[in-house]
Amino acid sequence: MSQANQPPAETPPNRSSNVDKIAALPRLPRDEDGPVFAEPWQAQAFALAVKLSERGHFTWSEWAAALASELERAAAQGDPDLDGSRYFHHWLAALERLVVEKGLTSLDSLAARKDAWEDAYLHTPHGSPVELGALSNRQVVIRADGRAVEILQRRAHVSYCFSGCCCGRTDRGYAAVPTDAYKEEWLRRKLRKIVHLTKAACLGPCALANVASLVFDGRAIWFHSVDTPSQVRLIFDHVEMMISADRFIPPPPDLAAFAFNFYDWENRHVPTCDRNDRVELQVE
Repeated sequence: MSQANQPPAETPPNRSSNVDKIAALPRLPRDEDGPVFAEPWQAQAFALAVKLSERGHFTWSEWAAALASELERAAAQGDPDLDGSRYFHHWLAALERLVVEKGLTSLDSLAARKDAWEDAYLHTPHGSPVELGALSNRQVVIRADGRAVEILQRRAHVSYCFSGCCCGRTDRGYAAVPTDAYKEEWLRRKLRKIVHLTKAACLGPCALANVASLVFDGRAIWFHSVDTPSQVRLIFDHVEMMISADRFIPPPPDLAAFAFNFYDWENRHVPTCDRNDRVELQVE
């Protein structure tokens, strides 16, 4: 190959510049050869900060100042990281804070991405690589301010009333709401990233008391007189049954006994008109 056709040689890294950058970082774990990482993610977090700075998203001085500020904040909150074991946790926190300040992402997007990775980890068979791309329950929503926010979609939503004019009002003769059972079942079954749980005030049908609603794939089921932990378990049993079947399923008999429809779209009568009928519209 002639010299004219040879690709341009890459510019070698400026070792003295890299040394200066590392020296500017407060309390970075390192030896004579450079930074020291206890786990792979620490090296990845280090490289990410370097690349973002090299691409002009922030200067290295800005990064060093952000990191120093995060270390000071952690120390003030009782996490001085005396042995360096928490250093890269603070590094990551500083990086997240800085990229949000620079408008590269948002706190909501970061939280959604963390949720997505946790969800992928929890649903990946042991021994298989965790891959985020296999998930389909992420949605990018454009907020009113024009910022794109990634959210992790839920499969279902359980809401229950615990206060108001009737629900849980033992002083008025109603049964107590099994509040603890809702949260315990939700956590025990590891549904936090799949089912959203809401502890609400008045949900509407006050005459029934201790009501709860379950929305699955956009379809709603309502329950009344949910007075015991066993009833709450039946609701979450049904949620898991629908998740396993990957479709909406009407409640089984033991759950249907206290189910009702609060909305009228399934029961609404649509009148039909005879050809001899005439509908008159009066325009004022």
